[in-house]
Amino acid sequence: MVWGEAKNIWRRGDLLTRLVIFHVLVFAAVMTWQLLVRLGLGAGSIGAGSGEGMALATSWRWEILRERPWSVFTHVFVHADVWHLAFNMLLLWWMGQMFQQELGARKLLAVYLAGGWAGWLFYALMLNAFPGLRTGDFALGASAAVMAVLVAVATHVPERRVHLILLGPVALKYIALVYVLLDYFALGNGENAGGNLAHLGGALFGYVWAKQWQLGRDLTRWLERILDPLFTWSSWGGGMRVVSGPRCNWWKRRPDPGPRVKSDEDFNLEKREREARLDAILDKIARHGYDRLSAEEKDFLFRQSNKS
Repeated sequence: MVWGEAKNIWRRGDLLTRLVIFHVLVFAAVMTWQLLVRLGLGAGSIGAGSGEGMALATSWRWEILRERPWSVFTHVFVHADVWHLAFNMLLLWWMGQMFQQELGARKLLAVYLAGGWAGWLFYALMLNAFPGLRTGDFALGASAAVMAVLVAVATHVPERRVHLILLGPVALKYIALVYVLLDYFALGNGENAGGNLAHLGGALFGYVWAKQWQLGRDLTRWLERILDPLFTWSSWGGGMRVVSGPRCNWWKRRPDPGPRVKSDEDFNLEKREREARLDAILDKIARHGYDRLSAEEKDFLFRQSNKS
């Protein structure tokens, strides 16, 4: 029952949903393996120590990185505990929805991954250059990648209002600024300077990416081209094909190969999804004007207006 429901969520979910699920599955797998190690049924860990186990955590020390170069990529998907995972995934879900509405799923994944790697690079360069900032040898988690998404969307639509409990509507740019300042000020106490530096590196990438995007330059196009085959042929794309063209920001579903009878549940779900998407497009028009819609969004709006 639970497994079947999980498969349905994966099948019907968008890229953001699948990205969050993937992180949860990785966390469950790693924690299960570490439990087996404690029971004496296995050996290894996430690798937060030199030469340890799966070596998924990364480092700023070049001698360690020579032994585990893959950790530059894997550390983004590994978390130390439940709260570490929960905080990152909640912020990713919150900001990722806005990013997808504005720029599409294709850009979301590219900025997320590139932001995580940029965060690692900034962390590694700073700790090698300034020994006083060193508080540990290893780093892991999606925080830098999430910060890249947060700052990118806040730079792209800085005046978009977000309703916060007790504070009411707050411009997105101020939320991003608070997150950045918290990491900057935390550098002074040195408790997690490496993590704070990675967060700031991710934030810097998100800001530069958004500014360059506004100038018509796409800093992650190379990464999207690498990811395109994955989304064309794997279940991550949910049977999606890549739509080419200038500033292509989405993966578009292939047409249904033939008519099929829909259950009431499927019909109601699709209706809710159409209504939610229509609301998001109308909100975008109200904030930015019709000309800011993508060609796919204009086509969707045209088809919905013909139905009514």
